[in-house]
Amino acid sequence: MRALLLIGILLISCVVHAAAEWVYEYRPAKAEYVVYSGELGDTYAPTAKDAKITIVLSGSAARDMFNALGTDRADACKDEESTRVRYRDNIVCQRNKSKRHVCHIGFDLKTGKSIGGIIC
Repeated sequence: MRALLLIGILLISCVVHAAAEWVYEYRPAKAEYVVYSGELGDTYAPTAKDAKITIVLSGSAARDMFNALGTDRADACKDEESTRVRYRDNIVCQRNKSKRHVCHIGFDLKTGKSIGGIIC
């Protein structure tokens, strides 16, 4: 009887452990984007020689990115004092007082390089 109980406990702990493991899988994301030429703040229609994209992510994807970026940045510009900002290089994420997360990223489509997706 004791052996049966130990086997049951072992099986339950294996199931719990398996359920808690991280799985590499794509998840849906909320996103908006704009393709443009020029520079942020001075944009034009994209051309054959100049095309960039800014992507704005929100929802759980932005929340996960915000959390992964580490600590808040005190030197960041923000709309409200209650807005929290985290960034690394060309990734900028914000969380407002209603806990809405938004992240901005950008790419130069002609070079493939990461560029800023938002200006202050």
